[in-house]
Amino acid sequence: MRIAYINFYSVENLFRAGVLITDESTKPIEFRITSDLNIDKLQEILYGDTLHDILFREKFSIQLLLSMQEDYDFVLTKEKSLLNIRKDIGKPIVHIQKYDHFMPNNRRSHKIINITERYEPLYITISKEDENKLIGIAHKLQEIYRNFNIMEPFKRIENAIKYIMENQVETERAGVYIR
Repeated sequence: MRIAYINFYSVENLFRAGVLITDESTKPIEFRITSDLNIDKLQEILYGDTLHDILFREKFSIQLLLSMQEDYDFVLTKEKSLLNIRKDIGKPIVHIQKYDHFMPNNRRSHKIINITERYEPLYITISKEDENKLIGIAHKLQEIYRNFNIMEPFKRIENAIKYIMENQVETERAGVYIR
């Protein structure tokens, strides 16, 4: 099983996104990153509160996920607004976040726990198109979570983006396969 993690990073008015495909042990298989997207003050004003959702969904996620050369089973994201890109990429989208006892339960959500209590409980929500796959994906994530922190690859992506931005590594070089 392979998971495509997608994460975003911004500093001042520069935005980037990265996707890391991992195997069940969170070993990297492929990494791709966008080039810088510079948002000026006028665009920020015109987009208003929708800026991040539109950037993450339309400018980054769909194009980046479709550019991946390695296959993956589903996308794991911390951005709930990405649940609606399911029809565009043809793969299940799973939103993951820290578990909160006050979260409402519904048929598209499931709690994930680490049985050794090494990692905090998590809560996943799946796109409505894949409601019937929720339990299967939850069980797979639960298995992985026994031995590996399934939230940690998000930090890897963020750190890789920071590294690339700080060291001015070419995007073409950053978007290579990891084997």
